[in-house]
Amino acid sequence: MKIKSFWNHLSLKRKVLTTFLPLTMIPLLIILIISITLITQNGKKDAIKNAKNKLSLVATQSEQLIENITYNIKAFSTSTSLQTAASTNYPDNAYGNYMFTTSMHSAIYNIMDIQNLISNGYVQTNFGKTFDIKLDAMQFPNTEMKQHYTSVLAAKGKILFQSPSDKSGESIFNVSKALINIDTGENIGILSFDIRESIFFDSYCKTIRNGTESLYLIDKGGTIISSNERDRLQTPLDAKLWSRISSLPTNDTIFELNNSNSFSICTSLKNGSYYLLYTMNYYEIYQEAFHMAMLLFIIGILVLLITIILSRFLAQSFVRPITKLAAYADEAGKGNFLAPLEINSKDEIRFLADRLQNMNHNIKQLTTCIYNEQVEKREYELKMLQAQINPHFLYNCLDNISSLITDDRIKTADSMIYHLGRYYRTILSKGRNIITIKEECQLISDYLEIQLIKSPELFTYTINIPSELNDLKILKMILQPIVENSVIHGFTGYKLNLHLSVSAHIQNQTVYIQIADNGRGIPSETLTSIFHQPQPSMPKHFGLYNIQERIQLKYGKIYGIQIDSKENQGTRITVSFPKVL
Repeated sequence: MKIKSFWNHLSLKRKVLTTFLPLTMIPLLIILIISITLITQNGKKDAIKNAKNKLSLVATQSEQLIENITYNIKAFSTSTSLQTAASTNYPDNAYGNYMFTTSMHSAIYNIMDIQNLISNGYVQTNFGKTFDIKLDAMQFPNTEMKQHYTSVLAAKGKILFQSPSDKSGESIFNVSKALINIDTGENIGILSFDIRESIFFDSYCKTIRNGTESLYLIDKGGTIISSNERDRLQTPLDAKLWSRISSLPTNDTIFELNNSNSFSICTSLKNGSYYLLYTMNYYEIYQEAFHMAMLLFIIGILVLLITIILSRFLAQSFVRPITKLAAYADEAGKGNFLAPLEINSKDEIRFLADRLQNMNHNIKQLTTCIYNEQVEKREYELKMLQAQINPHFLYNCLDNISSLITDDRIKTADSMIYHLGRYYRTILSKGRNIITIKEECQLISDYLEIQLIKSPELFTYTINIPSELNDLKILKMILQPIVENSVIHGFTGYKLNLHLSVSAHIQNQTVYIQIADNGRGIPSETLTSIFHQPQPSMPKHFGLYNIQERIQLKYGKIYGIQIDSKENQGTRITVSFPKVL
């Protein structure tokens, strides 16, 4: 208890100094980290150097093999026995086919080097006969062979390296070449051989350590054609990796490819059609320095644990009171200025807590005063805006009723009195400022009926409100002034037989009511100034500015009215307000 009391009476500065005395071990930790970094970097340099040497060696061996294959194919294509067998037009009968097969068998199988190179393939003559090496039999060329025959002849004696027809992995690539008569220079056929993959694998299999290193020979289509990972043969390389490799310059320079899990280097062979990719897991790169690094790492971990334990103790001494202060501030932000705040220490945090409590007390008093003033101001503004009802409409209606009675149009006068009575009964609404949408629509209907009695051919109207919206609440006299504007400013003195429609829908708890007409529209200069009046005025009738003010005073700035109007085409006004039952 004495230690706890002593600690609570310490200042924050002394708490920091007392807690971080053991942190003199940090320089040692920095030294350990630097040592580990240097060891691993040196290990990485050695591993990269060895990897580049291996890649260069395998690349040289692969290029030599391709050169040998090229030489053997050229030598084979000029051999006397093959030239004779391919240029002879044997009869198209059983005997002729037998002679063709026998001569081709002798030409191919008497050359040992070619047999060691080839896993599959065929020789196709200019006379439409093909000798299949794997079947050791004659066959007639199919459509694919005919197309291949044409493309090989187009190369004009150049050796073509392509993908093998055998996708099992036994073949590394296909070598094709036109057979040209050495005496006449004429095309006498083509040869198409799949080269054994094993001759490449045997050249580097002892150089690459299985399980720790991987080597891939990749063709220009991104397919792995040779690798020490035998299950990857004739499968595509990872698309992202191949995209990076294929963008490398086609020369024999070695490029490093950064990867989060492994170290990779790549080079292209001299003919530019193949790439060699070498990969090694980073663990293998650092393996030689692993034991020393682990020892240093354990020492560093012990230092870190000591630091963490002491830092945690210090952090808790800060966090507990600060958390209480934060919670107290959150409660004050919610309006609860009387929330309790208990800080047991007597340091600077307690001093801050006392000042925060005094501040919240003052804020509570000030907020209460401001709130009361704003409530009174809002009520006053709503009453002032509500009071802006045009009395001239009543006077004009009474004059019209008097004229109708004088003209002995009693039924018409009676109808106008009926609608006028309902109109002002809704306006008064027993002093209510909030009415239902149904009541507001009734107010609109009575107003429009009165106008139609005065000018029967001026317009028609429709009110289409879904039944489920009828009982929702709306500010009184929000829609009627908009309808009045349409009749007075949009219809009167413009055309006859115009139309006004009122519709509504609800979306995301917001009610949208649309009032549209096809009258004269609002001039563009008027549209730009509707919502930019410097002070609320007292016009002869409700203006759109007043309606916007009433809605936003009641519900907030995200609601109000939106106007879309074009001269001589009409006006569409959308009123939005929250769903209120």
